[in-house]
Amino acid sequence: MAKKLKNKVLLEIIDNGVGILTSDLPRVFEKGFTGSNRKNIRSTGMGLYLASKICSKLGLEINIVSKYKEGTKISIGFPNSNYNKMD
Repeated sequence: MAKKLKNKVLLEIIDNGVGILTSDLPRVFEKGFTGSNRKNIRSTGMGLYLASKICSKLGLEINIVSKYKEGTKISIGFPNSNYNKMD
């Protein structure tokens, strides 16, 4: 879902999965971090790390909010420009 705010467009990606432990949230954008409650042994810990790096290079903001056993919301903020007009 995209929302137009005063100075940016906010893209929100929401899931209703297992969520992320509060203690893991500060580390989710670290290279190789896979969390302390993961079940998938094939995780690399690169997805959110790369998303964070790409956002940084493009001048975008990325934030994450999660509640364990409820789900996760990732928000990417795009500064207002001629490229993201929502008329």
